[in-house]
Amino acid sequence: MLDWDDLKFVLAVARSGAALGASHDLKVNQTTVARRIARIEAVLGATLFEKHQSGYRLTDDGQRVAAAAEAIDHQVHDIESDLASRRRLVTGLVRFTCPETIASHMVAPWLGDFRRLHPEVRIEVINADAMLDLGKGEADVAMRMGAEPTGAGVVARRLPDRLWAPYCSRGYARERGMPKAPEDMREHALVGLEGAQARLPSSLWFEALVGPERIPLRCNSLSNVFHAVRAGLGIAMLPCSIGETQPELIRCLPPVPELNAQTWLIVRGELKSAPHVRAFVDFLAARLAAEVQDRPQQL
Repeated sequence: MLDWDDLKFVLAVARSGAALGASHDLKVNQTTVARRIARIEAVLGATLFEKHQSGYRLTDDGQRVAAAAEAIDHQVHDIESDLASRRRLVTGLVRFTCPETIASHMVAPWLGDFRRLHPEVRIEVINADAMLDLGKGEADVAMRMGAEPTGAGVVARRLPDRLWAPYCSRGYARERGMPKAPEDMREHALVGLEGAQARLPSSLWFEALVGPERIPLRCNSLSNVFHAVRAGLGIAMLPCSIGETQPELIRCLPPVPELNAQTWLIVRGELKSAPHVRAFVDFLAARLAAEVQDRPQQL
């Protein structure tokens, strides 16, 4: 039985008309070419080439086999070209997971720009404060805060640190003023976190500074805290990456250095080189880096 490797030898000899030329094309020696042609003729029970002083000439049977080999060669080339084209085309699904506040107030507004750049890429945003397991395929890309992720089967990309600062609405600042120092926040209306979110370093720092009894309004998610602050209900600790992008909010004090959190984009290892995933990660990293800035604000 013949295979494509056999037909490559027939095609190479037919194209070059000589064992020497075929050996150069196939990167083997002339003896190997002659031996393979003899074996192929034995398998087919037909003479494919007649040897002359000028080289090899195809017989009638040889012409039929060479024509079939030429057609197969074109098909193989078309398949390879098609697959290469598909690899170059940025298309596919990216499942991205991050905390709800990041998804709602940062990522969602950027998706329109990404879609205009890569209309063939589909994005599935999974709002989850819990850490989905990328190694098990629960998501493709994740944004995480804290120490460098070291789980098996994932690749981490460092982003600028996530900064935290106290924010209030512009309306609140006009009506109540703003604290001039961290301890002055004890005299203001405050909004804090409860439940699992209360264990965030920013929440623990806030409570230690002002005292838990001075926080009359609490929410069980950072997203709800954001909405309470925007509604003018008080001052709260928010990520600068969110607060700085909201025109209705104003930062009361500089970011708190001890709350700076390492931030990472994590990618499933087997997808790190996929064009659609790489395009999304590069886009997201650039946008996140641009947003994490310590910009002065004024009323």
